[in-house]
Amino acid sequence: MSHNRKINIPSDYQQRLDYIGTMFKEMRLSIGKRQIDFVEEGVSRRQIQRAEYGSNISLLKLISLLDCYGYTLSDLDDLE
Repeated sequence: MSHNRKINIPSDYQQRLDYIGTMFKEMRLSIGKRQIDFVEEGVSRRQIQRAEYGSNISLLKLISLLDCYGYTLSDLDDLE
């Protein structure tokens, strides 16, 4: 069984994912780090790329990235 199958995401959800991806990139840049700078914290460059490109990441990855960047879930609402 393949876990890499394409999921059809409704366009309004994809817009939200794209927006969150942009926020992730802005968060990372605001602390002056490159994607590769989080490897020591257990987050790969590829995982950060997926989040920043608006890919459908897991909730666990979302929380993990927010922790690395020093943000919380409630901060996402404040950034809109």
